[in-house]
Amino acid sequence: MIWVWVTVAVAAVVILVLSSSIKCRLTLLRRHADDEIVVDVHAMGGLIKQRVSIPVLKLSNWVNSVQVTTEVVDKTNNNLEQGLKGNITMEKIRKAYSDVNLLLEHCFQFHKWVLDTLKQVHCAKLYWKTNVGLGDAAETAMATGLVWSLKSSLLGFVFQFIQLDTRPQLMVVPQYNEWAFATEIICIAKIRIFYILLSGIRLFVRILRVKGGLKTWQRVLLKPSKV
Repeated sequence: MIWVWVTVAVAAVVILVLSSSIKCRLTLLRRHADDEIVVDVHAMGGLIKQRVSIPVLKLSNWVNSVQVTTEVVDKTNNNLEQGLKGNITMEKIRKAYSDVNLLLEHCFQFHKWVLDTLKQVHCAKLYWKTNVGLGDAAETAMATGLVWSLKSSLLGFVFQFIQLDTRPQLMVVPQYNEWAFATEIICIAKIRIFYILLSGIRLFVRILRVKGGLKTWQRVLLKPSKV
């Protein structure tokens, strides 16, 4: 009889896990020369909390490299799990572009898989504020209108693929008679764990449908990375 209750309990836990959501909160700040990107991930009803922070994005020389510092924090215990420093070079960008193309070639209709997965993503919050100033009142007014247009067009395109569950909060604040640019984006997106697992299985099947697909993905994804 005890095994029946154990089976029921395990089944209940599995159903609870699969029906729960992974929530990602993206915070992007750009003020003057300071940049900060923070990604907070919550899962299992808040039992799992992770934060990935990029507090330093320094353009040492755009032609040569971009210096990046990344911190991974376990918010459950408030422990710094990992801190990485590295440079993004043009050589690394070209290599990453080549690897991505190779992966796409060895997956059956990868774009279809991406679109099907994005349909399961829900945007629960979107706040986007931008301050802009060009030093002249007339030019600032024109720039404000342009920024509004760019934001509307970009979000209109994005929300063709992602479900929007709330009204976006968009602001463009003109800074007359001064040079200024600052932007702040807060976005919360959710997807159920069940759909993540299902999407992973579908991706695996699509990779198997291409000759040499699995070996190619293993070779590209499992090779040691150079910082």
